[in-house]
Amino acid sequence: MSWERLFTRPILVVSGKGGTGKSTMAAALATAATRSGRRVLLAEVEGRGQVAATLGVPDPGFKEEQTPDGFAVLSITPQAAAAEYLHLYFGMDRVARALIRAGVLDQLIGTVPGFRDLLACGKLYEITHVRRTSSRDRGRPGYDLLVVDGPPTGQIGSFLAAPAAFADLIRVGRMKRQAANIHRMLREQAQVVLVSLPDEMSVAETLEALPAIAETRIRIASVVANRVLPPVLPRGTRAAFQRLGPSDVVKLCGDAELSISAETATRLLEQTTEANRHRADQASFVQQLDRAGPTFVLPEVELEPGRAAPPALVEALAGRIGQTEPGPDPAGGNASDRHPWPTPDSTEPDARGGSLDEHLGGARIVVVCGSGGVGKTTISAAVATRLAERGTRTVLLTVDPAKRLATALRLPFAPGERTVLRFGGGRKLEAMQLDTQRTFDRLIERHAGTPARAERILTNAFYRRMADTLAGTWEYMAMEQLYELAVEEAHDAIVIDTPPTRSALSFLDAPNRLTDFLGGRLLRWMLWPSARAGRLTMGVARRSAGAFARIAGGMVGAEVLGDIADFLAAFEGMYGGFKERAGRVLELLRSPECSFVVVTTPATPSLDEAAFFVQRLAESRMHAAAVVANRWHVAPTVLEPGAPEAAMRLARGTAAQRAVAAVLTEQLRLGPRRHAETSAMAAFGERHPGVPVIGVPELPGDVHDVPGLRRIGDALFGVDQPERRPLSR
Repeated sequence: MSWERLFTRPILVVSGKGGTGKSTMAAALATAATRSGRRVLLAEVEGRGQVAATLGVPDPGFKEEQTPDGFAVLSITPQAAAAEYLHLYFGMDRVARALIRAGVLDQLIGTVPGFRDLLACGKLYEITHVRRTSSRDRGRPGYDLLVVDGPPTGQIGSFLAAPAAFADLIRVGRMKRQAANIHRMLREQAQVVLVSLPDEMSVAETLEALPAIAETRIRIASVVANRVLPPVLPRGTRAAFQRLGPSDVVKLCGDAELSISAETATRLLEQTTEANRHRADQASFVQQLDRAGPTFVLPEVELEPGRAAPPALVEALAGRIGQTEPGPDPAGGNASDRHPWPTPDSTEPDARGGSLDEHLGGARIVVVCGSGGVGKTTISAAVATRLAERGTRTVLLTVDPAKRLATALRLPFAPGERTVLRFGGGRKLEAMQLDTQRTFDRLIERHAGTPARAERILTNAFYRRMADTLAGTWEYMAMEQLYELAVEEAHDAIVIDTPPTRSALSFLDAPNRLTDFLGGRLLRWMLWPSARAGRLTMGVARRSAGAFARIAGGMVGAEVLGDIADFLAAFEGMYGGFKERAGRVLELLRSPECSFVVVTTPATPSLDEAAFFVQRLAESRMHAAAVVANRWHVAPTVLEPGAPEAAMRLARGTAAQRAVAAVLTEQLRLGPRRHAETSAMAAFGERHPGVPVIGVPELPGDVHDVPGLRRIGDALFGVDQPERRPLSR
């Protein structure tokens, strides 16, 4: 199977769970396609500036800019795409600018189900179809391949389905025809590649995404298993390795002019055995992906110290993709083929920042946040488990736990469910999963004033959709659920696993975003209502509102606007109660009762996001208790400087000698990774000297049971903790 199969259609959408290297893979594919002679545009659709960070170039914004690598880049935002649409099809530049300045266009984009994704897909349609067929677009650049750095796997199905869903939503008009054309373009000209890591959570999310994509009838080109570690033991050495004892390792290393102690040999054998078991687990996950469809396997890229920046990773991956045949396995047991990394320095700094207890300061509420793929849910569960086992009355509010973790902890699978995990001695952990719709329903019932008004809102067609689509609703309801738990006073500790979002701290903006919609300019611009036959119609009180009505009706359809109008009219008078409630939620988040724990990994891109989170929390007057550097690789066993040469000599010998060479090579492989992590952590510490950082070591295999959570708890809180007094209320 050749990588060329990914370039056979003009649009290639790349998706993957957070932390899988999705953006790096998209950039590498664009680089490889350019080197094959194609004209390529790399476009991101989430507006996070990830393309610029990955390539080390200035953020292009909504403008196609050439890169030194020979392809163009573009960052698509729904606001810019909407403004361009208004320019192309309505010629209303001044009105569009006014709508953008007033924030009304933002609210419309965040309000209408699927509209945000439709606008992004519409820009892809403009690039690949409109500018090729429209005379007014002559002179704009054309491309052979459009590589799209798409949404994560949890959202890729809804992203690809948005044009078809929108076409079904609107009965007639230009936008219905265009939405149908966009969907046809995706079906006929696009294909999807999913990036996964060889671990349980990433593979599970990838496999769940496959049927959602298949429903859209858009072709799935392949899955890429990224960062697959090479085998520890070369062929023909497994039996010899199993017979090795510490004395054998000492002797064979001595024959190769490397002196090690029996204690070191014992540790090396234990670490290699564990590494070999981890590789077997990875191989099993890759097989699961391969059974689901065509799968490319990319080994973990190991760069020289000082080169482990995103652009260097892109370059290395593009080189792998450009190979017509798979290259030699750089760590397949032949130490002579490996770069002679310098032996690790035993004086490397440690990531630990003391116990999490010291930094929580007795806070009753612990909000765990972080970007996708950093182990946020697992850290949340570990914190809640440790607190509950101390006898603290604890509740864990989770969003979407991994299946095996949910099974082991008996966490609720259905939104709104509550379960109890008992630890003996009367100690227990209560867990619940967020139910966005039911939480919103309770808010409506609380503030409606009359059963008739509540019923009118709860049965409104727009309201039934908005809980899952309106920007900020999910995050706001998580905060609302937290507030309800805090008011109950039935728990001494509340741990919340924040929702996965396009912006991992968007829950800080959620209360204002939702209340701005419910009582903001969209209401005033859109509705000067007059009742007719029991249904709200849009009367125009002034020219600007009339212009907005024409534009909005043309973009999203009169039926959709009618549903929104009915909802906002029924909501009139409730805004004050909602705003007051949102204010109390923010007061709670800013109070001494609440502390935030930011989860990251010890890699530069993830730490950069963590730094942004810490800054945003400070600006919002909220307390960042600590940063947790998850999956920190412990320092490898320190070997003498002659270890690389000894490994190369042993690699040319008997099966037992080659097995020992593999043992040494595995330790040498860990050195550069550890060096890169410590360098990244040191840089973070220099920029944020007042932020404590707690390192959680990478555990063998996936954490999916209570013993695994306890080991993480040991790293967070310390192994032997005295009985903890109940947290203050």
